[in-house]
Amino acid sequence: MKLLLLLAALHVGIGENKPDMFRDPLFSSLGVKQVRLVVSYDVMTSGDDELQRVTEYLLAARAAGIEPLVTFEHARGAAEICEKRKNRRKRQCRLPSAARYQREFKLFRKRFAFVRSYVPWNEINHFTQPTARSTKAAAKFTRIVRKNCFGCKVVVADVLDQADHPRAKKPTYRRTLRYIKQYRRALRTPRTICGLHNYSDVNRFRDTGTKKIIKALGCKEIWLTESGGIYKFAGFGTNARRQLKATRYMFKLARRFKRIKRVYVYTWFGRTTPRFDAGLVAHGRPRLAYREVKKHLPKPTPAPPPEGDYGDPLAGP
Repeated sequence: MKLLLLLAALHVGIGENKPDMFRDPLFSSLGVKQVRLVVSYDVMTSGDDELQRVTEYLLAARAAGIEPLVTFEHARGAAEICEKRKNRRKRQCRLPSAARYQREFKLFRKRFAFVRSYVPWNEINHFTQPTARSTKAAAKFTRIVRKNCFGCKVVVADVLDQADHPRAKKPTYRRTLRYIKQYRRALRTPRTICGLHNYSDVNRFRDTGTKKIIKALGCKEIWLTESGGIYKFAGFGTNARRQLKATRYMFKLARRFKRIKRVYVYTWFGRTTPRFDAGLVAHGRPRLAYREVKKHLPKPTPAPPPEGDYGDPLAGP
């Protein structure tokens, strides 16, 4: 009974950007009720094929009765180049003005009025996001979403657990904590829900960053908006059993902190990029971590038979 109560207290969702996930029987069998989608802030006006994919994704989630958490980020393009100053004029590295962001958000809200959960900007403190260089802009975007989406669930900060030296035995988080302090000063609105990406802690089997960042954010509720065991990444190698172990630790860590109410496991599909892989399935087959995630989800309730359908009268008892 105690375990069931713990499971009920923690909502488990999936982070994935491909609408193909909704057609996967392995996904359907989980009974997931929340998903997370990351989109470019200018998806409505960019003129490329992203809007088609986002539309298909959100309509599939709606048809399945699944709550989508939409997360905005930089304009489409490889953002790893944004660390170098010479590249910061490129489209994916540029910070939109508040007026531009508001126009884009209003267009998105008009098109997808059924979406009621938002992250104004993804990983606001990471160098791939232009918000890393402006806490004031990140705070302004949050206020814009709140103002233009009355009654919506808004994750007011979405932070990566970025340590000063990630591999240190006793990591420090001076830069991240300084960013959070400046962001809070600029935000000037209640912090009900905050987001955290705690890959570093989960995959190094510690809680240092999670603990410090939750305290620094000072939010009533924390959602792990992106977390999971890594299957393949530089410094970790390729190892399904290590991914399983990290996934187990992720859930253990989530239950250690009472403020953590949701976990979005990232990602569904593996082997989609050469550099990073945290997928739960690959080539239509579940990895070990998939089975661990399944343990932490309530069993799906079978759909009732159509009205007037009493089964096959010729079938046995």
